[in-house]
Amino acid sequence: MKKMSVRWLQWVVVLALFLVPSQGAWAKSANEWGVTISPADKSAEIDPDQIITLTFSGPVSLKNGQELSDKSGLSIISLTDAKKKKVRFTAKWNKTNRSIMIDPEGNLEAGASYRVSLMAKKVKDQRGNLNPELTSTFQTKQPVDNISPQAVMLPGHGAKNVRLQDKVTLQFAEEIILVGGGVLSSKTAGPLVRVTDEKGAIVPHTATWNKSKRMLSVKPKGKWQPHTRYQVSLITGLVKDTAGNHNQAQWITFQTGSK
Repeated sequence: MKKMSVRWLQWVVVLALFLVPSQGAWAKSANEWGVTISPADKSAEIDPDQIITLTFSGPVSLKNGQELSDKSGLSIISLTDAKKKKVRFTAKWNKTNRSIMIDPEGNLEAGASYRVSLMAKKVKDQRGNLNPELTSTFQTKQPVDNISPQAVMLPGHGAKNVRLQDKVTLQFAEEIILVGGGVLSSKTAGPLVRVTDEKGAIVPHTATWNKSKRMLSVKPKGKWQPHTRYQVSLITGLVKDTAGNHNQAQWITFQTGSK
């Protein structure tokens, strides 16, 4: 009985010794590695031009024992978008700080999700432990709209021989509302524009707002006078887009024909 116990104990010791190297070759969790990834996992509102950084808490080398380098950073790190499409980047290894800086080629897309990964079994620590896959997902800031709403005005500036029955149209590329918060309609659109003749006199006009087309149509009360130059102006600061940007002044001048 004692001989069997001793023999069984010997087998346990041998088995334990056999398992030690295999356990040492693979770190069980990311915490054992102490790798810090910036931006942190599940971060939001990240600037599209931000540099991505992976910092190791201790000395590391490549799986084959060679030192890390700028070039090796490209083969051990993956950067993908929400569709799992690879994003091209440059890598910079800082030996002193034990960090890899990832700089995407061009800014990342605004309002998009990304995933940066240190791929599994690419580097090892001083004990010979190979890394598990370490990842961080983050989202960039939504694009900032700071462009004033503008209208395409027809007829074009400097047009000649404009027909007396034609309307002037102002079409906006985005949704607009009145700065004061009122509803934009044909009843409220009249003050948005000013119409003057070649002598600078105010020309009474009507304005019609088409919400679906985002178009303002302007015509004089009656018809344009033949062989007359007119100016139609969009008054500054009376409408704004959904981001709160106020419109700037716009105007066109045109010459009517004989009929």
